Amino acid sequence: MKNRFVLLALAAFTLAGSAFADIQSPPGHHYTWSGKLTRGVGNILFAPGEYITRWRMALKERGPAAGVAEGIVEGTHRSIVRIFYGVYEVATCPVPSWKLTYRPPYPSREHVDNWWGYTDFVNENGQLTHTRYSRTQGW
Repeated sequence: MKNRFVLLALAAFTLAGSAFADIQSPPGHHYTWSGKLTRGVGNILFAPGEYITRWRMALKERGPAAGVAEGIVEGTHRSIVRIFYGVYEVATCPVPSWKLTYRPPYPSREHVDNWWGYTDFVNENGQLTHTRYSRTQGW
């Protein structure tokens, strides 16, 4: 009888401990000063990638003429915005500046529509794959 009680108490404490652990990790814990610095440098270096991204999106939705025009106009606009945000984030990386956090200061609406929001990094263009090439055995 004692063994059952001890095992039951141990199981209860184990489950309660795992439920409590989630509270200790706030939603913004992965935004740090080094992530802010990385985002800023990435925005500065890869801002010209917005030309290709905007061209591909407009080409797919409206055709070649709109792809060229929107690629140049929207690509220039978004590249300049990305460079300014990059300079801002590099300059203020040691200080939590945006609402006293290290979150990105630009509007991110990639879950709704990436056309009107900014992602943390420029979209990847080209023949990239996200497939793992090594086989693993899962049990």
